[in-house]
Amino acid sequence: MTLHSGEWLVLAMMAGMVLYSLWEADKNKLAVIAGRKSKLAMYKETIGFLWLPTSVLLMLLPFNIVSAQSLGLTWQNNLANWAGALLVVVGLVYVFWHIRSIRPGTPQYQQLFDAMQTHSWLMPANRRELYWFTGGVSMSAGICEELLFRGFFLAVFAEPLGVWVSLVLGSFLFGLCHLYQGWANVLRTGVIGLVLGIIYVLTESLWVVIALHALMDIFGGVLGYVVHKHGKCVSEAATV
Repeated sequence: MTLHSGEWLVLAMMAGMVLYSLWEADKNKLAVIAGRKSKLAMYKETIGFLWLPTSVLLMLLPFNIVSAQSLGLTWQNNLANWAGALLVVVGLVYVFWHIRSIRPGTPQYQQLFDAMQTHSWLMPANRRELYWFTGGVSMSAGICEELLFRGFFLAVFAEPLGVWVSLVLGSFLFGLCHLYQGWANVLRTGVIGLVLGIIYVLTESLWVVIALHALMDIFGGVLGYVVHKHGKCVSEAATV
């Protein structure tokens, strides 16, 4: 496997992301819960963490060290591409419908409220945090993580290792980068990464999985914000 030094640098930075995630573990979580760090500060650090290696990767494009086609960034206007676009539209409709259907006092809301409690330290609780989470963290995660762990990783390893081994390995590393959410979520995120990788292979477009990834993260952030807002209103009403 012959790679340019720039590609080796990106791989080294990706390895650094994984090692840092293993070292950092739940330090950010404990700092936010203890009040030593604000959510906004954590969001901004996450955005920088994601864009540092991604910026290096993107700088390789003008020099033809990597190509947009090898990263899945070319729209081929074929059936696979348009099937992926349709999947994104379906996802948008589902997200909009689900958010609109949230009603406090229902069993579904209670289940959602209970599920969100373990991630309340991460979820936005006010409008400013919501803007940073959705427009900053979620969009950055969708773009950067898909470029690194799907587009670039498969471009490098699909030939020597095979597509499926590369998908599984990339998804495992992707999951480890989410150790701050706990080991259970490492497995969950790894599976989601594998599904996104399969969608990438089937639709032949990284744009599709970038959109789906960002949409999932935005969906989670909006749900967390809505649940917190409703829960706060219920709590304030109960004290009147």
